[in-house]
Amino acid sequence: MGIITKLTLFAFIGANAKIIFRLFVSIAIIFIVNFIYTKYESLLLITNPEKLFIPLYMYTLIVFTLIMWTLLSFKWITSLKESEKKLEVIKSYKNKSDEYQKIHDVKKYPNLRTKKEEIINT
Repeated sequence: MGIITKLTLFAFIGANAKIIFRLFVSIAIIFIVNFIYTKYESLLLITNPEKLFIPLYMYTLIVFTLIMWTLLSFKWITSLKESEKKLEVIKSYKNKSDEYQKIHDVKKYPNLRTKKEEIINT
């Protein structure tokens, strides 16, 4: 793989880190819940098969919710071309200038006005 391809891939992963994290968390939770459910399933099939529906409904609800949560987060995924721009925007929020930090506290500057109010008052 070329250097440009690797950089684009790293930018894609960096820009979509939250979505990739959601995907891996969902997969891990589904595997854990599946492991727990199989233990209850085999135990309840031997002892009391009528009560097997309760863990089955809980398992289905958890897995369905996780799958929907992951699939709905895919609508915010960025393409390979847009990922570099998204990383620049994320960095610009982290590296704000002191001007933005000064006006962050509203109590220090309670009389801030919009441009429209300034024009009307002058």
